[in-house]
Amino acid sequence: MSSNPIATFLDLACGKRLTESEAGPARRLQIVAGSLLTAVFFAALWGVAAGSRSAPLAMANLYKVPMVVLISAVSAIPAGLLAWKLSGSPGRASDLLLSFASSIFGGTLILAVAAPLVALYYHSSLWAGPVLGQGSALLAIGVGALMFARSAFGSVGTDRAEGRRRKLVIPVVTFAAVQLAMLLQLVALAAPILPERTIFSQGIDRAVTQ
Repeated sequence: MSSNPIATFLDLACGKRLTESEAGPARRLQIVAGSLLTAVFFAALWGVAAGSRSAPLAMANLYKVPMVVLISAVSAIPAGLLAWKLSGSPGRASDLLLSFASSIFGGTLILAVAAPLVALYYHSSLWAGPVLGQGSALLAIGVGALMFARSAFGSVGTDRAEGRRRKLVIPVVTFAAVQLAMLLQLVALAAPILPERTIFSQGIDRAVTQ
C-alpha cells in the first residue's frame, strides 16, 4: 500500500487491502478519518462548480454539499455497525468502516473529476448543464455503492467465502439504505444546490409523487 494518503485511499476504493504494517486500529481510524475529510474537499469542489453560474449559490455550496455528504455518511455508521453486530457478520467492524469510508472517497472523487465539465456546461448550455450536474451526482452515488459492495465482500477470507459474504449483505444494505435516505432529505433541506429545481428538491414527498 502506498505511503501517499491519497494513493492509499484510492487503493482501498479500488478493492486493495491494507498491508500488515498498516492494519492496526489507530491506522485504520486514521485512514477512515482521512478518507472522509478528503471526500469533504472533493464535494466542495463539485458544489462550487454546480453553483458557479451564481456567486452566492457557489459560496453556499462550498459548505452545503460537504455538509450533506458528511452528515449522511456519519449518520449511516451507527445503523450499519449495529446491523453488522446483530447479524453476526464476519470480519471486523473496522473492515466495514474502511470499505464504507473508501467508497465515500471514491464517489466524491467522481464529483471532483466531473467538476470542471459541470462548471463549463452550466455557463455555456441551458440543457447540458443540468444534465451533467444531476448526472454526475447520480453517477457518484452509483459508483460509491459499487465500490462499497466490492470492498466489503472482498474483505472476507477465501475459506467458506460464499456463506460469509451472504452474512455481510445485511450490514452493507443497511449502510447504503440509511445513507441514501439521509441524502434524499438533506439535499431537500439544503436546496437550492443546483440552479434549477430537481425531483429531489422537496425530498421524499416530491420524489414518490413523480
